[in-house]
Amino acid sequence: MDREPLSPETEALWRKLWELWQENDEEDIILDSSKLEELEQEIPDLEGRMKTALAYLQRARYIQYRTGVGEEGLEPILFDVYEPR
Repeated sequence: MDREPLSPETEALWRKLWELWQENDEEDIILDSSKLEELEQEIPDLEGRMKTALAYLQRARYIQYRTGVGEEGLEPILFDVYEPR
């Protein structure tokens, strides 16, 4: 499957999501506001653009996620990360 190329910051996010997903035994991960904030601190170029980056990764078939309801309202839930090459 051909995928669109990623910017360095979006690739860093993809690889971090892969690590998180692997650490969670490939189970769903809720990307609540605190987790998104942690990711923004690790990848400062995505500050204020995290949800847009997640949407791009999903559209470009690097990840799959759905939105669920959490304690703070609607939250993205990561449910699959395609392996980095």
